[in-house]
Amino acid sequence: MRKVTNSFITVAKVLMLALLITGVSVDSFAQKKEKKKKKAKKEKVIERPAASGDRNTDAFVGASFDIYNQNQEISKKLSNLKGSAGDTKQIKADLETQMNEIIGLLGKAGDIMEGAKSITPKSNSMKAVSALNKATKALNATRNAIPAQMEQIRSQKSK
Repeated sequence: MRKVTNSFITVAKVLMLALLITGVSVDSFAQKKEKKKKKAKKEKVIERPAASGDRNTDAFVGASFDIYNQNQEISKKLSNLKGSAGDTKQIKADLETQMNEIIGLLGKAGDIMEGAKSITPKSNSMKAVSALNKATKALNATRNAIPAQMEQIRSQKSK
């Protein structure tokens, strides 16, 4: 009888341990999944890099992030727009201007990148290239956002 009781107690302990481990892992998985949802909802804002010290690179980065920041402001206006036709015409004109500026800047990006790669010392070159990569990323994000913003203006005009 004592052997059966000891076996039963051992089995009960193993089952309790298994349940505890399962509960902890399920809870941990649920928290990870919830964190991923929160991350997916947040818009990523590209931060303006510090000055690299190269005049051409800094001018390109400055112009790129000025356009990016203006586009972020337009996004805010579009989300709060109540169907004002005057505002939508100005916003549409701003978006078209931004698209032309983006195309021009992206056309110059290759030449500026070559210049940044030739900067000495190498640490300054790496800083300039990193800043250019962020600027190009900001330009591409803006270029990709403009069609959806234009569609949002069209859909508000039709209401």
